Amino acid sequence: MSVVRSTRPARGRIGISGGEETVRKSTIIGVLGAAVLALTGCSPNYEEPSDMQPGAGTPPPPSAIMPAEDSGSGDETTQVNTDLEFAEQMVAHHESETQLLEVAIKNSPDDQVVEFAEQLEQQHGPRLEEIRSWLRERGEGEVTPGEVGTGEDSQMPGTDVSSELTELEEVQQGSFDSLWLKSMIDHHEAVVEMARTEIDKGSNEEMKSIATAILDSRTTELDELRQLRENL
Repeated sequence: MSVVRSTRPARGRIGISGGEETVRKSTIIGVLGAAVLALTGCSPNYEEPSDMQPGAGTPPPPSAIMPAEDSGSGDETTQVNTDLEFAEQMVAHHESETQLLEVAIKNSPDDQVVEFAEQLEQQHGPRLEEIRSWLRERGEGEVTPGEVGTGEDSQMPGTDVSSELTELEEVQQGSFDSLWLKSMIDHHEAVVEMARTEIDKGSNEEMKSIATAILDSRTTELDELRQLRENL
């Protein structure tokens, strides 16, 4: 018996060409990408904390960088330098003052000026010995008047009175007391400024106590010097 074969095509999947498959995948990816972008643009950007350690060479996030703490060592150093500078300047100022006092005792025609200069010479010595002792305990040497108060970082006025001494040696006798009193007033005002700087910026209690005593005594002496100048 012969078998009659049907001429109808068999049912099966319809084949999709490679080009059609590529187009279909691209369309799906594009739709998904647009959806992700839309969600990202509308949603807040919260950073989720992670327990994972960053890999070697990876910089930490900004939130993990803590500001360095100020140790305060700069201020402490400044205070120590203020104490030392005050002590050295007071010794140098005392040397300059001694020269001014001696020239007045030697050359002033006014007995009242001579008596006042002798009084200051006796009163200031013991206080300066305390400062010298403080310096010796710290192994610090003394400086000359021309070496202090001249640096850019100095907080204290200068102490050199060589120009004033020259003028006092050359001035006419009748003008000596007026010029000497002016020099002493300027000198005392500088010491008052130094004492205030030490009180405000120093850290050593002994030096601050000495500065307070010097401020009180020199303020009183300033008033006396100004009164002497008015009485000339």
